[in-house]
Amino acid sequence: MKKVTITSLDDKRMTVLLEGYSIPFANALRRLALSDVPTMAVDFAYFYDNNTSVYDEIIAHRLGLIVFKSDDAIYKYKSPEECKGVDPPNPDCYVEIFLEKEVDENSPTGQYVKAEDLVISDELVKPAYPDTPITYLAPGQRIHLVAYARLGRGKEHAKWSPASIAILQYVPLVEVLDKPSEECRQCLTAYPEILDVIDKGGDRLMYTRNINTSGLRYCAEGPCKDAITLRYLKDRLILTIESTGALKPERILLEAAKRLYARANNLKTLLEAVKGVAR
Repeated sequence: MKKVTITSLDDKRMTVLLEGYSIPFANALRRLALSDVPTMAVDFAYFYDNNTSVYDEIIAHRLGLIVFKSDDAIYKYKSPEECKGVDPPNPDCYVEIFLEKEVDENSPTGQYVKAEDLVISDELVKPAYPDTPITYLAPGQRIHLVAYARLGRGKEHAKWSPASIAILQYVPLVEVLDKPSEECRQCLTAYPEILDVIDKGGDRLMYTRNINTSGLRYCAEGPCKDAITLRYLKDRLILTIESTGALKPERILLEAAKRLYARANNLKTLLEAVKGVAR
């Protein structure tokens, strides 16, 4: 029986337990979360004035790496495929972003220009981290530019990837064979859940969250060799997705699943067409 259980969820990270799903299927979700779920990012920048100490190209690069919240934008704007070859300022594909800042030459101090200083044409698209620095204006310096953001996918450039981390792991299963020695208990201090199970007379513990089992494997193969065993369940998988802030983690997983379904349907259509020609 196939089952999906959300084991942890917050604004930036999500962990799900997949039961009964194959490794290729789960890994496809992981890869699509990184490479195929669209987000908004700056793709064009036009400079009208910039006498700061930072070159236009560097500022343009920094603009491209600003994370924009895109939860609503991915449904409002046309897909990257539909916008291929379309230049700005097409409103169906692009969001306009304005920046015009100046520090008076008589000012005693300069000023940092941050993502929060950007004026964006669509209120649905806004910086996920308003304090992201763009450049510094010293007294007498000025910057004036217009940029355009569009939807893109991580496979085109990492700036469009909604996930900073997407990890797939087997579920670790610890089985208790015998009463652990003091040396074994000392080794397991980093894994108090196991000691708790042992002290309560339990005989197994299955981790359904993302943990590093390197130290646990050392204990199982070393000081705890006759007391516990560690093995990995290949029919139960842990998928962890960490968002960059562009999309909520649950949205990333949902959109990855939609992309996988669309690809499977497309493959089915192609195979049926080939089969029809063969007949």
